[in-house]
Order: sequence, then C-alpha cells, then structure tokens
Amino acid sequence: MFKLLKYLLFSGNKAAYRSIAREFQTNSFRVYRLAHGKRAKSNKDYKILRSLEREEIIEGVLRMN
Repeated sequence: MFKLLKYLLFSGNKAAYRSIAREFQTNSFRVYRLAHGKRAKSNKDYKILRSLEREEIIEGVLRMN
C-alpha cells in the first residue's frame, strides 16, 4: 500500500509509465514496480524493461536464466 501511495504522490515519470503500460496492455503501477526493481517473470516484463531502458528511465537490463 505504501508503494502505491508513493507512486501516486511522488512519481515524476507517470506519463512515461502510462504510455508504456498502454503499449503493452498492462497497468502503469506494474510498469512502475518493474522500473523500481521488481523481478521480471515473463517475456512481456522483459519487453517492458527494454522500453524503460529506451526511455532512459533505467540504466540496463540483466536477464538471468
């Protein structure tokens, strides 16, 4: 719940999160959580992380098998 409030009140990248979420048909809070360290569990998550990297919101993506 605290993370949700933090996202709603203090996030400066909400517009970028919303556009990426619209592109991948998910919610913007999921994109926010991936940007802040949540582990990717599917190919869709990795694609979202790549988009965040292109937008220069995150530095890089490590894929561990």
